[in-house]
Parts: sequence; C-alpha cells; structure tokens
Amino acid sequence: MESRKRSSHSKSNVKDDTAKRINREKALADLKEKSLYDSKEACEILGISIQSLRRAIEKGTIKTVRLGARYLRIPASEIERLAQGESVLLSVEEASEILEVSKHMIRAWIKSGKISAFRLADFGPFKIPKSELDRIAKEGISK
Repeated sequence: MESRKRSSHSKSNVKDDTAKRINREKALADLKEKSLYDSKEACEILGISIQSLRRAIEKGTIKTVRLGARYLRIPASEIERLAQGESVLLSVEEASEILEVSKHMIRAWIKSGKISAFRLADFGPFKIPKSELDRIAKEGISK
C-alpha cells in the first residue's frame, strides 16, 4: 500500500516539475520585459532554492543591485548570463527522466566531463543546460 502512495506522489512530483520547467521557459522568454528581478522571481527562473541563491550571492557568483538598505534585485542580464543563453536549466533529476537513465549515471557523466553542468554555489545542486541534453540525444555519450 505504501508503494502505491509513493508512486502517486512521484507522479504528482513529475507533473509539478514539468509545470515548473514550463514556467521557467516562459520566464526566460519574458526576460527582456523587466530589468530587475526579486529573489523569488530569480529562483523560479533559474530553478534553484532561495538558499542556493543566497549562497551564490554571498560567494559573488551572482551580481546584485541594492535598492535602499534592505532590497536586493538581480539584473536580467545576470540571469541571462547564468542561464548561458539557454531556454532551460535542468536538475539532475529532470535530466535523468529526459534521457531515461538513473540520477547516478547523470552525476557520473558530469564528474567524468561527458556532460557540462555547473553549480551556482560550491555545494549546490548541478544545473544542466537543455542544449547539453539535446547534444547528447543527437550525438550520444562517447565511451
């Protein structure tokens, strides 16, 4: 009975992840409309948590603009730079679903350099550009 609950839960997670990915694609397409984004909007577009965003800001990976004493905004140009001109940045889990391999295999490919990925902070989650998955689908992984 627990396995049924887990499978329905994972199906809803896949639907939620797909909806988030579509929202990120739309937000990246609309990037030119705004020049500054708040933390929540930047997290949604980049597909990262607020904690990862804060670590990246503290580390200097993400440049910000201060508005007054309390407010930080992330320039659209900075979000574009982080997205590397890609329409989507994917998590390891999303990449594993698309390529139909395990998350461990994706991480092994990243470690060996077969897939280009990056982290916004030293120990944050990997982000994989969609174009990298397109390249793998077209060319395959070299042995």
